Formats: sequence, C-alpha cells, structure tokens
Amino acid sequence: MILITGATGLVGAHLCLRLLQQNQSFVALYRREKKRQATLDFLAQHQLSENTIAGIEWRKADLCNLPELTLAFQGITQVYHCAAYVSMAYFKRHYLTEVNQQGTADLVNLCIENKVKKLAYVSSIAALGSNPSTASIDEETPWNPVVEKTPYAYTKYGAELEVWRAAQEGVAVVIVNPGVILGSGMPGAPLAQLVDQLRKGIGFFPLGITGYVAVEDVVDVLLHLMKSSIHNERFILVAENWTYKNMMGLVARCLKISEPRRPLYPRLLFALFVVEYLLSLFGLRKRFLSKALIKSLSDRHTINGEKIKGVMTFEYRPIKAYVEQQLLSF
Repeated sequence: MILITGATGLVGAHLCLRLLQQNQSFVALYRREKKRQATLDFLAQHQLSENTIAGIEWRKADLCNLPELTLAFQGITQVYHCAAYVSMAYFKRHYLTEVNQQGTADLVNLCIENKVKKLAYVSSIAALGSNPSTASIDEETPWNPVVEKTPYAYTKYGAELEVWRAAQEGVAVVIVNPGVILGSGMPGAPLAQLVDQLRKGIGFFPLGITGYVAVEDVVDVLLHLMKSSIHNERFILVAENWTYKNMMGLVARCLKISEPRRPLYPRLLFALFVVEYLLSLFGLRKRFLSKALIKSLSDRHTINGEKIKGVMTFEYRPIKAYVEQQLLSF
C-alpha cells in the first residue's frame, strides 16, 4: 500500500489526483479537517467521480506525533514523503527542525521497522550544496558547512541525511530537489502567495535568481522514480532559472497590475536585519531575516535540473507558458 505524507499540500494533492486517475489505492495523511477538505475540493474539480474520491483512505497523523504516525504506517510498502513546513523566517527555526528534520527521522525509523520497499522524498533546492567558484549548482555540488544557510535549508539538509540513513538500512530511496514549485488549485501555494503580494502593491524585487518547476513535472518524476529500479539517487527538478524581477514582472503583466520597480539591494536588507535584530533583543519583534536569507535573495547561481533527463523520457513544461496558463484561474 502507498502512503502519501503532506497529502493536503500542493505536491501531495496533485499526487493524489494522478494516483486516482491511475486507479491506484493509497493512504493519504492529513492533520486538520479544513486542509483535508481543501484537497477533496481540488480533486472534485477534475472530473473524478464521488466513488473514486471516496476511495482514498485518509489517516489522521502529525509528523510530530509518533504514536499517530506509527498507526498510519500499518500495511504500508511505499512512501511518498511530501510533507514539510516551509518558512524562511529565522524565528521559526525550532518548529522547522521539529517538523522537517525530527519528523523525517521518525518517518525513516518507521520505514526501516516496517520494511518499506521504497521511499521517495521531496526535498528542496535549499538543501543543495554551494560553490562560490562555479556559476551553476548540480547534484554533485558539495554541501559547504562553512557557508551559513537559512534555518529552512538546514532542516531540509538534515532531513536528507535521515533519508540516506534509510538507504544504509536497506530501504530503497530517491530524493528530488525541486525549485520553486508552481501550480494552482491549493491554498498557500507559491504562485498564489506571489499573486497576493503583487496585488497588495509590493514595489521591491530581490536581485537574485532561482529555479522554477511545474508541480505536474514533480509528480511525473516521483511516479516514474517510484516504479523504476532507480534507487539511492537524487535529482534536481528545475525547468528554468529566472530572476525574481522577471518572474514578478511576468505575473504582474498577466494580472495587469503594476510591476515592482525598485531593486532590493543587499545593503538595504542588511540594514533591516540590524534593526530587526535590535528590536528582537527587547522582545519588540520576532526575527524574520537572517544573513543567509539576505545572501540567497541576491544569489546569482543557476541550478541545473538536467540529470533527470538521463534516466527517463522527460521534458519540463516551459515556465512562461505554464505561468500564463495557471494565472487564467486567478
């Protein structure tokens, strides 16, 4: 039996959709009824019968609740680990560790205990290595412990170490490192958040570059890797690298609203960091910014997502056309 953690998130919901379309049985984890209903509403929009949707076996379990998670693993042989907490805020560092790292450690222990055949983990490009001497990052770029990372990056990297531990214990594993995952249909998705920010009139854009990928591409790869004999490998999933300015401009033009015009220079961000840090010392504000986040928003490295094409017949969806099509529903 298949288990999907994070079934109420963007990737998890789209994975549920594809498995239902393939008439596969699976267990979907959820924490709150409101989010479970959001996934059900999303599935109902895709011409699936009520009987088909009712075939999902929902199990309520929190990654941070080991007894619940243990019960959810009954009869499980394959795991898609899509659940994670995503935040760049420094003050969220303890909760990020609890969910992303410790939650994955507990899940890995259960995979080993229950002799799960394969574990597919959805990580992030935040967990990749870094090399100042190269212009591009790929799967072989080593993790540099000297370079400061965001709390989110540390916890996703720590979660990956737990997944590799599963491999050492005999569980076949695959890791995917998607860029910013674009897609619609679920609340809180990155594209929806960007639309909200632009509609509120955000006037600044960071100077850096990041990688983007369509959620359908992530699901296509996950399904292929789970069915294949490929194991103990990682694959970056990035269709294209875009500057923040160009992506924000594309979305703004599609929505026919004002584009951000002012660059968010690192020195301005650092000044805000200092002010925020001082306010946090007196308990007047929680720290959001970190030096690592400031650096990442200005980072000009590109990310290479081509390795996956060497193990499957696959082409990424073009980002510009994909974003334009997705924004028709906003």
